[in-house]
Amino acid sequence: MGGPLKRIDIPDILTQKDWDKKKGAIAKIAGKTGVGDAMKAVDKAHGAIDWKKLSVSVNAPSNATLDDLDSLLDEARAEYKRSVEPLRTQLQKLRDLAEATAKKFKSNKLIPKDSAAHAEKVAKTADQLFVAFNQSSLGDKIVDDYEGMKDAIEKADKVRAKGREILEKYMLSLAKKLKTAKTVGDYQDLWKEDIRGVGTQLPKMPELKAFLKDWRNISSQDGIPETDEDVKSRCKEVMAVLARMDKQMKAMA
Repeated sequence: MGGPLKRIDIPDILTQKDWDKKKGAIAKIAGKTGVGDAMKAVDKAHGAIDWKKLSVSVNAPSNATLDDLDSLLDEARAEYKRSVEPLRTQLQKLRDLAEATAKKFKSNKLIPKDSAAHAEKVAKTADQLFVAFNQSSLGDKIVDDYEGMKDAIEKADKVRAKGREILEKYMLSLAKKLKTAKTVGDYQDLWKEDIRGVGTQLPKMPELKAFLKDWRNISSQDGIPETDEDVKSRCKEVMAVLARMDKQMKAMA
C-alpha cells in the first residue's frame, strides 16, 4: 500500500539527556564512552532529513503526470542518499559504541548491572532504528508511495479516456443534428439526448471546465428556442461552442 511517508522519530532512549540520566552516576568512573557524543551526532543527522522530499505523494501536484512522479521519485531517492544514509552511519556508530560500553560496564564490578543493561538496550534500539531506515524498510515505503500515486493516475487516465470517448460521441451526434434541425421539436429532441449527454460528461473533463458556464446555459430549458424561426440562430450558437470545445480537445490530445 502506498501513502505519504510517516516521520520516524528518534526515541528518548537514544538521546544524550536520557543517557546521562540512565547510565548511572557510578558508571561515570568508567571514563568517557563516546555514547553521548554519538547520540548528538544521530540527532543532528536526523534533523537534516527533509521528510517532505521523501514522499512522492506529498509533493505531487493535483494534475501530476507519470513523468512528474518519475522526477519526484528521483528527488526522493536523492534525498535518501543525501540525508538518510548518513543517519544510518551514525546509528551504526552509536550501536557499536553502546555494545562496547555495555561490555566495559559488565567487566567493572563497581558498576551496577542496570547501567550495563541500559547500554545494551541502547545498542539494541540503535540497531532497530538502523534497520528501520534501510532500503528494504524506508526505501521500499518511498517506492510504495510512488507506486500508489502511479496507480491512481493510471486509473484516472482510463476513466478520463472513457469519458472523453463518450463525450466525443455525443458531440459528433449533436453536430450532425444541429445542421438539420429546423423546428422546435427537432431542437427538443437533440436537447433531450445529445445536449444533456454532453452536459453529463463535461464536468468529468477538467481540461474543458472553461466551457461549463456556456453549457449550463445551453442545457437549460430556457435555452430551447420558442419558435421555429429561432431554431437556426440557436443551432449556430451551440455549434460555435462545440467547435471551440473540439479545438480545445484536439490541442490537449
